[in-house]
Amino acid sequence: MRDIKQSIYEERGSLSILIMTLFLLLLVFSFTIIDISDAYLAKRQLTEIGDVAITKAAHAISLSRYYSGDRTLDSNNPDGSSYRVPLDCNTAEIYFQNEISLSRLRTSGISMQSWSCASDQVEAIIVATIPPLIELPLGIGYATNEIHSKIGATSIIGGSR
Repeated sequence: MRDIKQSIYEERGSLSILIMTLFLLLLVFSFTIIDISDAYLAKRQLTEIGDVAITKAAHAISLSRYYSGDRTLDSNNPDGSSYRVPLDCNTAEIYFQNEISLSRLRTSGISMQSWSCASDQVEAIIVATIPPLIELPLGIGYATNEIHSKIGATSIIGGSR
């Protein structure tokens, strides 16, 4: 009994346990950092896909309003040399949805969460759900990452009325 009690109070091997615990914590922390970095890159990719789609949507000009002279002065130019071209909101949304439906973020599809179109400006929020790059054991972390991106565009044309 005395030998058991003495072996409990001995400090042999405690440094090994400490090193193994710190190694496991560092490993989990590294996996977490990799997963966060992957989500950040996925958001950038989603934004790039959205930029392409919103640019296509911003080219849907309302020709009837354009030729009738229904253009808004761009307030960012103090000399008044640029005007905003009116957009056909219904056509712009169709262009945007078509472009988004053809695009994929890695292996998952992209969906439109919201859409806003006002005369000469379009804005959308798109969403994609991707699996994590590294799945941690014991249920640590998420099963999927939902990535959101808000994008917008304004049509501007140079020249005077």
